[in-house]
Amino acid sequence: MARISAKAAGLLVDEFDFSGVSNSMTLNFSEAPADVTAFADSDMTFIQGKPTYTIDVNGLWSTASPNYDGEMFTDLTATARRVGVYPGGLSDGIVGYEGATIISASPRVSTIGDAIACNVTWQGASAPFRSRILAANTITCNGSTVVVNGTGYNLGTIAATNTIFGVWRMVEMGGSGSNTIALEIQSENNDTWGSPTTAINFGTITHSTGVSFLTASATGQAGVESWFRVQIQSSGTGSRTFKNYVSFGYFVT
Repeated sequence: MARISAKAAGLLVDEFDFSGVSNSMTLNFSEAPADVTAFADSDMTFIQGKPTYTIDVNGLWSTASPNYDGEMFTDLTATARRVGVYPGGLSDGIVGYEGATIISASPRVSTIGDAIACNVTWQGASAPFRSRILAANTITCNGSTVVVNGTGYNLGTIAATNTIFGVWRMVEMGGSGSNTIALEIQSENNDTWGSPTTAINFGTITHSTGVSFLTASATGQAGVESWFRVQIQSSGTGSRTFKNYVSFGYFVT
């Protein structure tokens, strides 16, 4: 099965936002049924195989910002690159797909009179999962400690047989001075958020870390808490800005 998204789709690779250099993306999900037919069976018998996926990205070759060609060339020998594809763009509440990947092909295509293409096929290295962007925001530090709560989303209760997974990408930093941001994903049984639970704690990113990404996971709560949101705390004496994309989902353990 293939899902094809248009140019407006969001493409995140680790801590990089490459949405602006992609013309099209195709997500190919497949499973390979295993043949378990016995001699006594009257017909062919199969069981469900393990799922796999590839992500085909057709993009434009670029050595300028955001250095798409340079990063893709580096990724040829890298493993477990965290790729996120969001067909509806990069904003709060958008549903997409996340997974760890490796590059299986990356041709540079040049035809006389046309733009140079840099196309990439990402091979899934682990099970993908549907994710939701809980926060797509820019935090501006003001020299004091500030706590920002994101919008809550009712994603349903998650069984203990599932693993919840979060991806925090800090894709851009500006300003000056010394600042730290701490981020966690909280859960609650309603949208009043009277007594939220920390579902996933990412830890902190500082101004000296630079653009970066963090992942964190935990066992599904197996309770009544079905609402999830992001809480970001900024501190320090500087005036830094941090642009963030925070995604959350779960998969069967």
